[in-house]
Amino acid sequence: MSEPLRWPKGRRVFLMRHGETYEPRPDARLPGPAEDPELPLTPRGRELLAEVARWMEPVPIEAAFASPYRRAQDTARAVVAERGLEIGTLEHLKELAVHPSAEGGTIGDVARRYIELIRDLAAHGEYEVRLDCGRTLGAIVDAAVEDLRGALDRTSGPLLVVAHGGLNRFLLGRWLGMPALRAIAIEQNFACVNVVEFVGSGHPWVRALNATLHDPFKIDAPGI
Repeated sequence: MSEPLRWPKGRRVFLMRHGETYEPRPDARLPGPAEDPELPLTPRGRELLAEVARWMEPVPIEAAFASPYRRAQDTARAVVAERGLEIGTLEHLKELAVHPSAEGGTIGDVARRYIELIRDLAAHGEYEVRLDCGRTLGAIVDAAVEDLRGALDRTSGPLLVVAHGGLNRFLLGRWLGMPALRAIAIEQNFACVNVVEFVGSGHPWVRALNATLHDPFKIDAPGI
């Protein structure tokens, strides 16, 4: 990894995971890599996001960005619908390429792939572990960090960024100074909000982690 980036002092990022895309049960079906970018929010997910948008009304947001995936773009639009903000796209904030198979599979299958990823990270560094796309985890997270830094450089004020549970774990791990093997344990529930402020000389300060309007104590959370 290159020298740590200096983040713009005093800036705040509201990093979200997209809204619900499947029912939280182990046999819920997920698409393969070809269809994954177009995976939509569930009707229930859209309803809950309307409530999340009202919950976040007092939050100052001056610019909004999202992963190019449909579920992230739709989540960002729902949150800032009444603010008149356009959604910028950050290409490197795509979900991690950890798929059960080319044809897709269940949530349980994805969980098993993440267990394999944990084992790989226990034996090798993040710049040695390659995901399904052929790139290393470290390189993927580096590119996402650069994309976020570019978004901050192009804007002013608080930023909304909507990405994915898998990637968010490792972005937050970087900001917390955690190795990837530990960062994978940072839970990211549907429509959660993480609040990161860059204090002092641009040091990341995580003010909130996996905050959710619904099920705030994570009693029903699926975990992936």
